[in-house]
Amino acid sequence: MKSKVILLAVLLAVSGLASAAPSKLTFCTGGEGGFYESLGQAIGKAITKPTGAELEVLNTGGSVENAQLLKDGDCNIAIIQADAVISQPLPSDIKVSDAHTEVVYWLHGKSGVEDFGKMESSSNAERYAVASVAGSGGLVTLKNFAKTDKDYEDVRIVEFDDWYSAAEAVAQGYVTKAGVRIEIAGMIYVGRLGFITSDITEDFGNQILIGEINDDSFADSKDANDNPLYTACSVDSSHTSGLKTSTTLAPDTYCLRAQVVYNNDYHKDLSAKEIRVVRRAVDKGINSVVKAVR
Repeated sequence: MKSKVILLAVLLAVSGLASAAPSKLTFCTGGEGGFYESLGQAIGKAITKPTGAELEVLNTGGSVENAQLLKDGDCNIAIIQADAVISQPLPSDIKVSDAHTEVVYWLHGKSGVEDFGKMESSSNAERYAVASVAGSGGLVTLKNFAKTDKDYEDVRIVEFDDWYSAAEAVAQGYVTKAGVRIEIAGMIYVGRLGFITSDITEDFGNQILIGEINDDSFADSKDANDNPLYTACSVDSSHTSGLKTSTTLAPDTYCLRAQVVYNNDYHKDLSAKEIRVVRRAVDKGINSVVKAVR
C-alpha cells in the first residue's frame, strides 16, 4: 500500500511538471507567404523543438498589429520593425533581438519631391502631403521622423487603406478628398532589401521613382537596445525592385532592423529549471535563424 502511495505521488509530481510547461508558442508574423511569416516559422520551430511546445503562427498586418497582439497577450513572440518597438504599446517585460535589415524607401511620382528632406521646408509642407497606409510600418517611420526632428511636425499625412491606392495617388501626384485636391509629395515604404510590394511596382513602375532620405538628424535615434535606430545606407541597382531612381544611381536613405520581440510572461510561471530551458531555447532559436538572414 505504501509503495502505491509513493508511486501515485511521483506520478502527480511528474504530471504537475508537464502541465506547468507552456503547451503552445504563438508567433505573430506578417502577411501570408511573406518574409515575416517564413522567418517566424523558422524561429518558432527552433524554439519549440527542444521545449516540446506546439507552434502556432499567426498571419497579421505587420508591425503595428503585432505590437497590439503582443500587448493584448494574443501572441508570445512577434517580428516588429525597430521604430515600432519603441513607439507602440508593448508588454512591460520583453526581450528584443535584432533580425534582418529593412530599407526605408522614399517613393515619389514625377511631379513629387525627390528628396524627403525637402519636406521640412514650410513651403513644401504647405503645398504637399505624404501618402501612407493606415497601420503600416511606413506610417510608423513617418511619424517617428517627426518625433525625431521637429522640422517635420508640419508634414501632412493622407492615409489610404492599401498600398495600391497609395501608389496610385503618388503616381498621379495628387488625390481628391471631400472635393479638395491634395498634392502628394511621395510616400515612405519600409521593406526588406529589394522587395517592394507588387501593389506599387506592377501597375505604377513607370511612374514611381526612388528618391532620397538623407537628413542626418535621423541618425541620432536609438532603438530598444540603445543602439542606433536608423543607419545610413543606399539603394543600389539590385534593391530597386525594378523602379528607377530619381536623384543618383544609388540614392542615400536609412535602414533599420526588424526585431524579434519575446514576451517574458511566457515563461514566468515555470519552475526555475524550466525557465532556464525555455530561455535558452528562445535565445538559441532566435540567434541561430537570424544570423542566416541578416
